[in-house]
Amino acid sequence: MAKIESSELHRTPGGSNGFRWQLQAATQCARQFIAELNGSRKPDMAASGAIHGLALLAREASRRSLPVSESEVDYWKEVFFKWFESVKRYFPEPLRDEFKKKAEADFAVIREAADIRSDTPWEQLRDRYERPIRFQSREKFDLACDRAKAKYPVNLGIALDKYLAACVQRLLDEDDIERPLVVKVKETLPADRPGSIAVRFITFDDGVHSLIVTSFGGLQRPANSGLGLQKAVQQLLRKTEQSTLEQLEFDSESSMFSVRSKSLNCLATVSQAVFSIAASAKGKCDS
Repeated sequence: MAKIESSELHRTPGGSNGFRWQLQAATQCARQFIAELNGSRKPDMAASGAIHGLALLAREASRRSLPVSESEVDYWKEVFFKWFESVKRYFPEPLRDEFKKKAEADFAVIREAADIRSDTPWEQLRDRYERPIRFQSREKFDLACDRAKAKYPVNLGIALDKYLAACVQRLLDEDDIERPLVVKVKETLPADRPGSIAVRFITFDDGVHSLIVTSFGGLQRPANSGLGLQKAVQQLLRKTEQSTLEQLEFDSESSMFSVRSKSLNCLATVSQAVFSIAASAKGKCDS
């Protein structure tokens, strides 16, 4: 079990996951309401509340952790203020500028937390409307699921992405589209070799660089998780590179090791520490 090293409710190992899910839900809610706002001239739309709620969450979010791209946020802002211009006559004159300034501040917060790496296909989906479907009882929900499975049989589980890829491939190949498509997925993945680890390097537009590790099968406890590897790296750097440690910003979770810095040399030192920890794990297995 991961050691809790924070008093912040949303930064504990499990709490960070719950907070991330709330960010995802609030982002999708804002996305839906902005879609409904596009072209509307009604003054009582829900989008402003959704944007403000997302901004409140974004203030507590880690940098670049919001599941929306900067370009999509810019699109939201464009739609929002186009709507505002069409309905501002409904606002008492003293409140117009104040409302606009608060909206601009909220969009600035959201954009600051937006993930510049996000690949959300919002440009293809921005004109698509989504409506929640509710069922009167669990029995009716199960009946609808059974009928859907009978019409479109598929073994989902963790294979949804593989199934969708197979569907696309079938269309490209002009295969028999009437034949039921069932994708078989290998249940177990091959285990990582002892000491094997893959470090990804990312450069952001603002000059910040990041190292990310998402697979820990080649490491040994307690370094075989994002938080465990972070602790191991920090302990190693405290002994040898304290000045480097001060220039790093860690943002790991149980499933991902993540560290950011503006210094490439500092991240190179982190990379060396990670591979040193991996080499130590391999040595223990070989002995």
